[in-house]
Amino acid sequence: MKTLPLTYRDYFTPQDLEGFSPQISRLVYGLEYVRANTLFAVQGLTTAQLDTQVLPGGNTTGMLLAHFAGTESGYQQLTFQGNENGFKRPENLLGAAGLRERDDDWLAHTFRPWDWTFDVSPQWCWFHVIEDELRHQGQIAILRKELERREQA
Repeated sequence: MKTLPLTYRDYFTPQDLEGFSPQISRLVYGLEYVRANTLFAVQGLTTAQLDTQVLPGGNTTGMLLAHFAGTESGYQQLTFQGNENGFKRPENLLGAAGLRERDDDWLAHTFRPWDWTFDVSPQWCWFHVIEDELRHQGQIAILRKELERREQA
């Protein structure tokens, strides 16, 4: 049984985590892995680079990081408190600690958020947090590559 924090090599062999149910453990592995890769992708960037808009009207790396925090905050509010309207400040996010209090039954229960016409589960919500950050990591890689190309020119 593993404990948090995880090392990079731990991500390749997901196991149960101390204090977490089996399915929540796998979810935490995914959340931790994607965040570690995001931090690696922005490592060493300056504030100016984070704020540079590479394409007119396009995202900045800093805006994408804020989007990650907002998405995680929104889904924490929705799945942990059932609050569809509020967002927490990024420094108040519960992260894995909020999942420690849940079990596999909680992960599978369904509910209908906002004005959607179909049900979702917390498992889907947290999968969406992971896949959204993964997709935008690709944007960050492209933005970083272009910034570095411009700085070398």
